[in-house]
Amino acid sequence: MQLKKYMFVAISILFLAGCSFNKQETTNNIFLIPEGFEGSIFTFYNMPDEPALKKEDDYTVIPVKEKTLDVLKDTEISQYGVSFTSTKDMIYGVVNDKYYYVDKNGKRKEINDQCISLGSNGGFSGKNGEDIKYSVIQVTSSSCGPSFKENGRNDFNAQVNHVGKYYFQKLAIKK
Repeated sequence: MQLKKYMFVAISILFLAGCSFNKQETTNNIFLIPEGFEGSIFTFYNMPDEPALKKEDDYTVIPVKEKTLDVLKDTEISQYGVSFTSTKDMIYGVVNDKYYYVDKNGKRKEINDQCISLGSNGGFSGKNGEDIKYSVIQVTSSSCGPSFKENGRNDFNAQVNHVGKYYFQKLAIKK
């Protein structure tokens, strides 16, 4: 009888331990995007001299600034979004991010998930040897739907290439 009791306890412990190892990590980001913005958004991590990302409850807040890329001047895709942070790395896992348009008064309006397209993550060595990580998303208010969510827009994909090349040349180690 005693052996059965010990076996039951051992199996229970193993089961509970297995359950805790299967807990999936989630990304828990809140993107604050300028009202009306459409295009690509880059978030660069481990950037010296930039502020760390702040927390809001269990979420990390990513404030997005709108910028213009000169080589795309006079095109529909000259405006892009960017956020720089000294936070070392992004959180990896199941994406459960929240996206908001923010007006000039700070009022938030949630963006439908069919208006967000997840892009790539990557990294490179910065000029001072730091390991810079980045992530890319696209946001739209005029092309929302399953196709956008899955593929983004072709013009925004071209924008990602131009903006990515610009920052790689600006931030990466020159060989």
